[in-house]
Parts: sequence; structure tokens; C-alpha cells
Amino acid sequence: MNRMKNRLLNIYLSMLCCLPMAAQLNGTGFYRFRNAQNTSDYISLANDKFDYVTIIDKASGGFTNLAGDAGKARALACASRYMQTDIHMIEDAECIDPSAVIYAKKKNIVVTDYDYDLIGQSTSLLILTTGVVSHPNSMFSPSITFSNLYVNIQSVSGSGNNTLYTAYIPLKGTLKYIGTSTQSLGNRYFVDNDGVFDIAENSSAQNAKWYIEPVTHFNVKHEVEFGGKYYTTLYVPFAFKLSNNVEKAYAIKSIPTDGTLEIEEVATNGGTVPAGTPVLLECSSNVASECQLIPQGEPRTDMETAYTGTNQMKGAYFCNQDGSLTYPTESGTGSINANNFTAPTNPQKYVLGITASGKLGFVKATGTAMPANKAWLEYTGTAELVLPIEATKIGDVNRDGEVNISDVTAMIDIILGKETADDNYDHKAADVNTDGTINISDVTSLIDIILGKNTQQ
Repeated sequence: MNRMKNRLLNIYLSMLCCLPMAAQLNGTGFYRFRNAQNTSDYISLANDKFDYVTIIDKASGGFTNLAGDAGKARALACASRYMQTDIHMIEDAECIDPSAVIYAKKKNIVVTDYDYDLIGQSTSLLILTTGVVSHPNSMFSPSITFSNLYVNIQSVSGSGNNTLYTAYIPLKGTLKYIGTSTQSLGNRYFVDNDGVFDIAENSSAQNAKWYIEPVTHFNVKHEVEFGGKYYTTLYVPFAFKLSNNVEKAYAIKSIPTDGTLEIEEVATNGGTVPAGTPVLLECSSNVASECQLIPQGEPRTDMETAYTGTNQMKGAYFCNQDGSLTYPTESGTGSINANNFTAPTNPQKYVLGITASGKLGFVKATGTAMPANKAWLEYTGTAELVLPIEATKIGDVNRDGEVNISDVTAMIDIILGKETADDNYDHKAADVNTDGTINISDVTSLIDIILGKNTQQ
């Protein structure tokens, strides 16, 4: 995407899923962090590798070297590399990427306390930055403990929608050596270096300032169209309510030997999908902004689910890093395996799609990795995996498989209010002209189909 040409459009679209902003962050809740200089860039949680133990013990050369300029520089370089692995900058004007929906949890309810834990994608800042570095070869067992490292978020200028914020974390720990003292690398501010997340010593530059947008909902972009409905899968660590044109959320209860999947409704429109539940979503619109999900409650920080039913679907929160993460050390260069890809094989993964027989189901995954925040099935059999969801045949109002004069009669019953529960008429099939209502114009269109004047089926 051309960053400059699309900037104004991205800003406009991004506001569609956000409420007006207050002068200070409006307490605990879901937000998106948009950079003030690179105004189409949002913070995205991409990995969970941040490791203070490595930063201090391996990069700096141990806490005894941390006080020196060289050791401190190595530790800060290592911290930047880790944070660039865990936090990415993404363009998400449509508000469809769950990795950019971040739950900011305030440390205290005191108005003048600006410390927050940032939670998302099954992890949090506090989890990532908690650890102990010990020195085993000393009679005093010296160590540094890192904990309670919240991000400090404060407004610095503007008001309302133009409020700008800074965000920093204090890189510090408690040194235990006979007594105790604080060992610090100083505060480090979040910055966006033209699409690359980084940390800086001060917040004077525009790229160290942020618009923080409260999230009222995020949008659903469909993957597959079938039978007049639109489908996708989703896996997020927070609960969400189905809104707007998101009609149903399904779990896959079982995979019988014949491949006909047994499904179960987890929620319908207005209902809530429990946190950490991989689901199949059914929508009545193919426009992402018309298919909305409303985040609910605090996200999970584990790989468990709050769903109490049986669900064969699985998913992953990350798919952004491949290979090793390198960082400077006292003796040269260190590295860790930063890979968070889930392979499509062993066991074989099946993703949402249209099967060889033309039905809605799950097909064998290809490529090298499973996508983040999507759901899939693991299957070792050979049967075609088909969902028990039939395509709507336009005009087949009475569901007998044919389109004829009896369907005209059924449609008139619907219009006149004579339909009974036993009739089980298909209202989707009755809306022949797809304008969202069933009326005399649909009768005319249906007669045209029967007479061969209209081939819409």
C-alpha cells in the first residue's frame, strides 16, 4: 500500500470503529494506538518473546556490567530487538486486525495514576517483563528482580480527537546484594520509526506521540461466500458480542468418519462468544464495516478457553516471526529462536473453504504457516470435511428443492402474515430481489424466474 496516498483515507476509516477520545485515557478498556507522525500505523502485538533475563544476563554481560556504558548500551540494544519482535506497526484502516485491539488495564483507580498493563494476544506487558537474574557464584547470591513494569500513558497536548499521548516503560529492577537498591536503564518511550516499532530516550519527536482510540467494536472481513451468506473463522483471547450483520458463531462439535461436521451454535446475533473460543462466523453482509464484533471483559493471558462446550477447532494468536532473534553481547552476538509459526502439517490442518464437491467446509491448508487469529481443524482422515449448511436456492420458499407456483403461494402467505411455524418457509429464498424485504416486487421477480424471464438462482 502506498503510505502517503492512503494516509487520509486510513485516518477516516479508522475513526469508524472508535469513539471520540478524552483528554486523558478513559481508564481500563479496549484501545488502538495510532502513531501521530505515521498516522496510518497502529501498534500490533506480534509475539511474546520479551525476556528481561536475557537482556540483563546475556546482552549486558550480567548485572555487574550493567552500570557501565558499554553494558547498558548492549542491554538497551537487546531490549529494542525484543520489543521490535513483540510489537509491530501495521496499517489497519478497516479495523479488522484483532492484534491491534489492546486492553489497557489501569494499575490503580486514582485519577493521577497513569500506569497501565497492556494485554492482548494471550499475553501482557507485566507477564513479558517479569523475571529474576541471579549470580550463582557469590556467597551473597546477588540478583536483580524485574516486576510491576507498567507502561506510563499521559496526554501531552491537544484535546478531544486531537489529544496526543506519550507511552514509556521504566527499564529498571531491584538489585539484591547484601541490601537492596534499584538498578535502572532509564525510561524508554514508544516510537514508530516509519513503520518499525522502537524505543527512545525522550518523547520530543512527533513519532513518539500517539492517538489512543477507544474501541467500541472491530470489523469482520469474510473469507468465503456460500449460499448468500459470508463466512470466516476467528480466534481471539477476549469475549465478544455478535453485532450488526454478524448472525451466528459456530463451534465444530465433532468430526464423524464420513466427514459431515457436527456444529453447535455458540452465539447468535446479540449473544456473546466466550473468551479464547475459536469459532466459525456467519454474516449476512460482505462489507466488513457492516459486520461488527464488540469486545467484552478482560482478555485471557493463557491458551485456555472459557467455552464449556465441545469444540474441535483450534487456532493461534501469532504468525509474524521466522528464524532467530539476534542481539549484541559482551563476547559478540547472541540469539534465540523467535519463531512463532504454526506449521500446516503434523497433524494436517484444514481451513475454511469450498470443498471439491462445491460445498462449504474445511479444506487442506497450504503454505508454510497458519494465520494469526484464525481457526482451523486438525484431521488425519481422508473424507471431505463438509459443514451441514445448505446453499439458499433463490425462489425455493417452501424448501422442496423446486421453484414453482407453490413457492408463489408460500411467498404470498409470508406477505399477508399467514405463515405458520410448521410452514418453515425460507425467508432468504423469498427475498428474490435481495433488497432486505419481502413484498410484491419479489412475487413479480419469482414469477419471472418460473416463466424463464429471470435466471437468478
